[in-house]
Amino acid sequence: MENKQIVRFEIYEMEYKGGTVKSDLSLMTFDEKYYEQYKNLIDDCFYEMRKALNIQPYEKYCDNFEELMKQKENVFLLLDGDKIISTVTCFKNEIGNLAVNLKYQRQGYGRKLMEFAISYLQKRGDSPIKLTVTKWNKNAIVLYKSLGFEITKEITLEGVSTKDTDGNWSFKFTSTGGLNIR
Repeated sequence: MENKQIVRFEIYEMEYKGGTVKSDLSLMTFDEKYYEQYKNLIDDCFYEMRKALNIQPYEKYCDNFEELMKQKENVFLLLDGDKIISTVTCFKNEIGNLAVNLKYQRQGYGRKLMEFAISYLQKRGDSPIKLTVTKWNKNAIVLYKSLGFEITKEITLEGVSTKDTDGNWSFKFTSTGGLNIR
């Protein structure tokens, strides 16, 4: 296996074109006591996409603790007791990192979190509301369109997966089409 791989994939930038959304969903902002659980949720939810797109490492997507703590007021959690059901990030006018625990998928939580995020950003007056999604993620695209998002741009991203001497992979974007992507 090679120690370096160039990866290219397409994403859509989508913009919300729907009406006012009301949400009575009660979410909490991120708390450091949930970091391990949050990390596992994000890594699990993005694993299949990363594998399909050959973005290595497949199993590691979540920000490290320090990076996550810098944006914790923008990260929202839906809990069932002390267990994270789902999470979404609302930063400036963008919705990101929507993830639903694999045990809770296909139960409407993704839609509820998106409605929360749209409502939250609308109340703050942040517009236009945008998100990005990989072209590969057909189910998410269907959900976003059903909520009133429209594709405004298709962008090809490029990055490099590199394996170090210890066999550990890392990924770095080399071209983001002008988007602010980690």
